[in-house]
Amino acid sequence: MPAGKANAVQGRMRLEVMIMEFRVLGPVLAVANEQSAPMKSTKILELLAVLLMAPGHRASHATIANFLWPGEEPNANRIRQYSHQLRMEIPGIVQPNDRGFCRIQVDPQSVDCVRFQTFHRLANVADDPRRRLSALRSALGEWRGTALEGMAGAGFSRKRIELTTELRNVTIACALTELECGEAHAALQRADSAMAHWPGDETLLEAQMRALRALGRSERIEPLLARWGRQFARPTMHLLLAGETGTSAPTADSAAPVRVRQIPRQLPSPPIGLVGRQAQLDRIAETLAGRTPGRSRVAALTGMPGVGKTFIAMEAAALAERSFSDGILYVDLGGFSAGEPERHGAVLARFLNDLGVRPATPTMDGMVSAYRTALADRSLLLVLDNARDEDHVRPLLPGPGASAAIVTSRRQLHGLAIREGAELVDLAPLNSHDAVELLRIRLGEDRIGAAVPFVDDLVEHCGGLPLALGIMAARIKERPSQALAGMVRQLRQERTRLRSLDLGSESLSVRLQLETSYKLLPIPAANLLWQLTVHPGPTISWVALRALETHGIDSVSEAVDELMRMSLVTEPVFERYSLHDLVRVYTAELSDRQDEDERERVVERVLRFLLHNAWACDRRLDPARRLPIGEAPDVEVVTPTHAADAMSWFEAEYSTLTAAVGLAEKRGLDHYTWLLPMVLVTFQWRSGRHLDALKYLNSALEAAGREAGPADVAMVHRMLAGTYRSLADLPRATGELRRAVRVSEDDGDVLGAALGRHILGVLLRESGAPGEALEHFIAALSAFEQLGDLLGQGAALNGIGSARYDLGHYDAALEYCQRSLTLLEGTDDLNGLAHLLFSMGRVRLVLRDHEAAIADFERARNLYRSLTYGSREARTLVWIAAALRGAGRPLEAEEAIQQAQALLRELGESDLDAAVERMRCLP
Repeated sequence: MPAGKANAVQGRMRLEVMIMEFRVLGPVLAVANEQSAPMKSTKILELLAVLLMAPGHRASHATIANFLWPGEEPNANRIRQYSHQLRMEIPGIVQPNDRGFCRIQVDPQSVDCVRFQTFHRLANVADDPRRRLSALRSALGEWRGTALEGMAGAGFSRKRIELTTELRNVTIACALTELECGEAHAALQRADSAMAHWPGDETLLEAQMRALRALGRSERIEPLLARWGRQFARPTMHLLLAGETGTSAPTADSAAPVRVRQIPRQLPSPPIGLVGRQAQLDRIAETLAGRTPGRSRVAALTGMPGVGKTFIAMEAAALAERSFSDGILYVDLGGFSAGEPERHGAVLARFLNDLGVRPATPTMDGMVSAYRTALADRSLLLVLDNARDEDHVRPLLPGPGASAAIVTSRRQLHGLAIREGAELVDLAPLNSHDAVELLRIRLGEDRIGAAVPFVDDLVEHCGGLPLALGIMAARIKERPSQALAGMVRQLRQERTRLRSLDLGSESLSVRLQLETSYKLLPIPAANLLWQLTVHPGPTISWVALRALETHGIDSVSEAVDELMRMSLVTEPVFERYSLHDLVRVYTAELSDRQDEDERERVVERVLRFLLHNAWACDRRLDPARRLPIGEAPDVEVVTPTHAADAMSWFEAEYSTLTAAVGLAEKRGLDHYTWLLPMVLVTFQWRSGRHLDALKYLNSALEAAGREAGPADVAMVHRMLAGTYRSLADLPRATGELRRAVRVSEDDGDVLGAALGRHILGVLLRESGAPGEALEHFIAALSAFEQLGDLLGQGAALNGIGSARYDLGHYDAALEYCQRSLTLLEGTDDLNGLAHLLFSMGRVRLVLRDHEAAIADFERARNLYRSLTYGSREARTLVWIAAALRGAGRPLEAEEAIQQAQALLRELGESDLDAAVERMRCLP
């Protein structure tokens, strides 16, 4: 016999005496002594698999053909051929064929699928959980991969599904039995692993839940259910409901109590050191007691992040606890947390479990019905904290009855007021007094002493926000006193302020609290929020908001409404909006994250809007002003009807405009750095803000030197001169005017030189040099006549008349004043006309024409009042008094003095008699 054939025969003989094992729960194998027997072809292996799985290991030719050659008629010869090859591979296994059948002879317990099913049957009949668990684990131990791995065809696919379904059932049974035996860790691992194979199996999901609950990890259950529900679009609320333990069956439309009613007391520890909120606590107490006319027993607390909504809710609930005999239910809905908010179903299921109630139908509607039925005959207080919006909390609110609710949210819950009749309690930051008191309580008497020098800074830069104050108090308490100055220094600086107000967790970080609100904003509102930071003012008007956004009024309206609903923007006065200081610091960080080009475009829109609106108002105050600003058809510009309207606009926007000068200067925008102060100066003079004018005009002078021409530079010098004049610094005023004239003359600017000479004449006259002043007035008049400038001529003629008055040439003075009146009467230059009438009144007074003088002064006074030019009105009243005394009307004269003193008091004068005397002595 050849050596190769002898070896093959010996190999088959060895297989005959070895113990064989057969596997189909994984790759199909015939194993002898842990070594797989090689097969010459896949068909032989497929035939072996069919026979191993067949009852009694006997299969018909039709069955075999269906697995190996699906769709073909059985071919007995082909089947016998493969059966013969199988006998050659594993001698003795194949028995002689019956008619139309094939059969193999193997020990049934040598086949893994047979053992698997045997262990499964044993587990099903086991009374003892431990014996059942052992059998189930043995059954699962038979699996080594995917059943019938590599076997193709519909027949094998059906069998694979059948075996895998049984595997799933055994796996679930094993996990549940592990829970029954107290092996929760093993159950959880088994369920987690099984979910990778059968992710949509609800029974496995329930096993996971039960294991998590047994391990004390209940906080993971609801997020697990939420993810599963979203992934498979299936309800999960019923899985949270406690199992029924009672004996009575529920009726079709009612809730069935399943255990003895327990009184829940779920309120967290009340806050320590709540201050400044008594009025709000009183309103909440009245609402919960049902004593708020036209309102339900639902109080909705709203306000910005960190303002203390939860603390107030806890305090109010603690105070009201005795009034609710059936207890308090509390839930943090997580509406503004970094993770997913709580779902209605999860909270309802939890509350129903806490109340010992099981709904008749485990649907959302069924749970809501059972919940409200349960509340109807109870006196229960619900604290629903951190709701995202009205819809988030609405299914959890009690219906009519003795139960009540406190809801907190950063969002304004107007919908609850409209539909549910809730009482809205909006919380503002603490005032300075209450903020100091909160710091004192949080720091304690031992540390407050060291903090006293810094209390004002702490209160100011925490913005009255209880969260911020609490964080700073905690930081101060944990650090030595020597570190306090450095901590406050960091708090003062905007770039490090939010870092100072961060203790490393979401609930103890002002930045993270604001971040969660920002991330929930729609894109238009999010964009508007950072753009508001670019706007330099503490408040912004509705018109200015529209200038920020280029997508239309509806878009702006929706965006600002959303920001207000989210408590990120407030409306302190009608159609003026503001950001809390800490919100502004946060949004400044948002602005820094934006594209630089887009940020520059927003800055340009803001400054352009402010400049053109201020220019429109300035022209109403001084129509003769000339600035190189031009028109802006794409900018919405105010149109003040009267000077008083213009003054009111400036008053409302003043802090914004001065901040805009700083913004322009910071960004090197010289065009705005010099023009904004120039449109402000008239208002500043008339409102007594001369030091402000001096500050910003000096910045304007530098910017004009880089950006503007000589005529504009000369104009800035003239405005500086006027400011120094109002500050009674005549030498500096004169110096600025001489520079203005020199620049204009060097540039050949006739108008600029004329304006400069006219104002220089005014200063020289006030300095006691009327003769030299007269020369400048005459030169100015000649230039204005050359230019055809009627307003300039009127001003110069008034100057000549005033100089003649100083020189004692009263008749000539009156003549020039009357010529000036002819030019100025009926023009828009009301300030120039008022000044002329004042000059005429003084001339007539010295000529003892008292009644005419009084008439001139009264006209001047009325004009100054219309211009809201308080200092000039007061001065005119002083001279009216002099004319009245000259006319023999002393009582009226005294009344005029009293009116002058009242105006001077409004302007900040304390020594009124001295102020009146100063007005009388002014040239």
